[in-house]
Amino acid sequence: MTSEKIKTKGLCHIAIDVSDLQKSEKFYTDIFDMTIVSRNDRFIHLHTTGAQDSLFLFRADGKVSLKSCGLSRFHFGFRIDDDNFDRAMIYIKKNNIKVHQNRERPPGRYVYIEDPDGYVVQLEPGDCGG
Repeated sequence: MTSEKIKTKGLCHIAIDVSDLQKSEKFYTDIFDMTIVSRNDRFIHLHTTGAQDSLFLFRADGKVSLKSCGLSRFHFGFRIDDDNFDRAMIYIKKNNIKVHQNRERPPGRYVYIEDPDGYVVQLEPGDCGG
């Protein structure tokens, strides 16, 4: 096996199963201002304005079940600027979105929230720490 690493240009998409397409669409378009690229009865393809990423929401054939493995696994993150972080925190509190962990003051501001199916989503201003 070769020891050369594959160099990428970053993630191009994430695809997740969701129990309710409309509920998940509202969550991701409302809080992250994502736009709909395409949709059909099986999935919705979303895109972050100004970025080259995609989020695919696939209709699950039943309830989505996630194993609880802590915040180090089964989560994904969005990089946002400081002003949007402040607006996101207001939105999260106003809409009673479940928060797993947060640090609202610099340095190292971040928040981990839960989407309608229990996926943990991280918001972090500046460069994502991983």
